[in-house]
Parts: sequence; C-alpha cells; structure tokens
Amino acid sequence: MDWFERLAGNRYVDVVMLANNQGRLLRSSRSVSSEDELLPSMLQALEVLAQTLAEEFGCGAAQMVQLSTEHGHLLLFPLAQSTHYLVVLVERAAPLMLILIEIERTLKNLSQDDLAALDQSPELDAGELIEAVREWLRGGGTAD
Repeated sequence: MDWFERLAGNRYVDVVMLANNQGRLLRSSRSVSSEDELLPSMLQALEVLAQTLAEEFGCGAAQMVQLSTEHGHLLLFPLAQSTHYLVVLVERAAPLMLILIEIERTLKNLSQDDLAALDQSPELDAGELIEAVREWLRGGGTAD
C-alpha cells in the first residue's frame, strides 16, 4: 500500500486528492467529474490567499489550510514548495489532531521524487497523434 492509499484508507477520511500547480488533478480517491478540472486552480488560489493572510498577520508561512464546513473538514497541504497540493476531506466528528499527526508522518517521508513520479503521465502530442493516425490509415487501417 502506498502513501496515498494509506491516507485514503483511514476510516475518518472521506476523500484524498493530489494536484499539481499546473492545474492537473493527479490522483483522487473518488471518481472525478468534469467540474473537478477547476479544483487544482482553486487549491492554488486558496493556498495563495492563506499565505498572504499569514504574512499580513506576521505569523509565519501557512503549512496547512483548514476549512470547516457543516459536514466535515477540508485540509489543504501545499507540498514541495507549492508544486503539489494534497487535499484531505474528513468527516465532521473525526479526531482532527490524530489525523493531522498521521498526515504529517506520511508527508515527512514523502520525497520530491515520489511526487514527480505522479507527474510523469504521458501527455498526448497532437502532431504525434495525427501522424500515428496517418500511418495507420496508410497501412490499410487494420490493427496489427
């Protein structure tokens, strides 16, 4: 079980999501709808707001942002100098301090290479895709 699955498997955790600062949702413990494409941008905006507020009040850099709602708590963790964002949504009655300790232990062992590996999903290059289709059509359009 990897670090992400371990966090997602916690009985108090409802959702775990990982996004990068390029606007890509890298991993999620729940199915992703088309509206979730905006999530990475919103996470980055929330972190910038938190950092600005923390700086304005002179209380050091924000390490985690917490939003408490009627149904639960949303915890946002900027990772690797804000190149990635981890979101953990926990139920309202969850023991937050215990969950925070578990998350902090997990993130302490997380390396930049672990995050970079998730960013390595292949991007489709339109030119390469068009050329591959042309080759396929020249070959008679049949699968090998």
